[in-house]
Amino acid sequence: MPAVFVAALAGVGLAVFVATGRVEAASPGSAGWWALVAATHLPFLVIIAFVAGGLIERLGYFVRGRRPRRPGRLPALAPVVCVQLPMFNEISVARRAIEAACALRWPRDRFEVQVLDDSTDPDARAIVDATCARMRQRGVQCAVVRRSDRTGYKAGALEVGRHLTAADFILILDADFVPRPDHLERALPHFYDLEGHLVDDLALVQAQWGHLNHDESALTQAQSLWVDDHHSIQMSWRSAQWEFVNFTGTAGVWRADAIERAGGWRADSLVEDCELSFRHLFAGYRTAFVNDVVAPAELPATFTAYKAQQRRWTSGWMQLQRLHLVHLARRYPTTSLRRTHLLYHMCIPWQWPLWALWIMLLPSLIMTGTWLGALDTGVGVAVYLAPMSVWLMLVGVIATVETRHTYADALTWRTGLGRVARIVPYAVINTGMLAHQFMAVVEGTFGPLNSEFERTPKAATVTASSGASPSPRPKRSDAVKVHWPYVVAEGFFVVHQAIWSVRLATTGLWVPAIGSAVTGACVAGIAWFYGDHLGRRCFVFTSRGAAS
Repeated sequence: MPAVFVAALAGVGLAVFVATGRVEAASPGSAGWWALVAATHLPFLVIIAFVAGGLIERLGYFVRGRRPRRPGRLPALAPVVCVQLPMFNEISVARRAIEAACALRWPRDRFEVQVLDDSTDPDARAIVDATCARMRQRGVQCAVVRRSDRTGYKAGALEVGRHLTAADFILILDADFVPRPDHLERALPHFYDLEGHLVDDLALVQAQWGHLNHDESALTQAQSLWVDDHHSIQMSWRSAQWEFVNFTGTAGVWRADAIERAGGWRADSLVEDCELSFRHLFAGYRTAFVNDVVAPAELPATFTAYKAQQRRWTSGWMQLQRLHLVHLARRYPTTSLRRTHLLYHMCIPWQWPLWALWIMLLPSLIMTGTWLGALDTGVGVAVYLAPMSVWLMLVGVIATVETRHTYADALTWRTGLGRVARIVPYAVINTGMLAHQFMAVVEGTFGPLNSEFERTPKAATVTASSGASPSPRPKRSDAVKVHWPYVVAEGFFVVHQAIWSVRLATTGLWVPAIGSAVTGACVAGIAWFYGDHLGRRCFVFTSRGAAS
């Protein structure tokens, strides 16, 4: 909350200072003017640097990463595999997840499933117990592991389960994932060479995320674009180029002895998956991504669930930097070029506060003539909009054309154009998340490291076509904690943009005025959906069609 007040005070002070007309800008084109422009455009220049890094990854994918990774050959005696399903009150998806995990093809005497159930809801526990009992009747070693408390949250549950298995490999699946029956048969060979010998330094094989509900709404369309781009393109290139990708928390197979040697699971950050990945990097292990092994999953179908997920991820990445950034920058032995990319990889969340700062600063620069539009309005608008417009279109096209393993239906002109069009909700929703993600960065940077792990609400809006049983709908008690500093920050951001929109319009600067109005509207629009996982709007209003 102090960060909100500091930002608000600075924003209001700047607005008042500019609005009173006490700022006298240097003459456009003069040396003093260019110096002032360079200083005030520093956030924008750093954003452009991040965009350039992203373009290198996406274009580099066509040089390295596009060709599927070649698997090895499994040994004559199949390794022992344990599937871990961490759960907490997953009443809607527990049955489906357990059934899908138990349906994986693998020799039954070399296969076990652990349901790491920390549920406090008696109905959720009953579903887990009944489903696991039914799976055991079918001959699957399916155990329920429960703890007396949630110490360490997901990381703590995974660590407890790890000590209860003698498996060689561990496949971790979140409750909203429905792996295909051949998942293990296709992922495990990557740990072996062509003669069936274990590759000593490979710790993780991360699979591609697929989608069960990508076309359900504008929200799921935007998320599917992000997943397609991040997995199919970015991670494929990182794996081929640098032999390192971070574990994404699910759909990845770990070598059990590698986890042991790296120090096991820790709950030092909210992204325990990424934190463990970097510890493996520092220990000399490689991690790999395979884009032709796809694990379908259900994307968050409500904005409340999506915000909870994004807050945890962004805060967790900032906590990760507090733990490992100095070591990566100064002590980890690697080449300068690889270190630069790994630092870019770890610091990507910094784009959120940079964008928030730039968008709040730009109106005052326009009012004082300290922007490139002071030389030529058209050129100025183009310089500010072109980089992201080109980036969005490039991402939309590449992520559509190169996701040939992700979707069951063949790519046609009609489906292709529809998927490229996902850049519209993607841009709107990301703009609307600016204030929220700014606060997540602040919380992760200055808040406690061992913060509470808040699960993403899951609604099971679709059922996989693999024969999984339908699941109960979520309860009304399936609430998400409201983080009021985030709400206050969003409110301030909306008001700030509205005031600047009016001020710019009164001076005849209609294009910037419309830009400020649209930005504020995006943030307000996303905030309106708080509580939609329970059929609410703005926490209070009951949406049409919601159950009572």
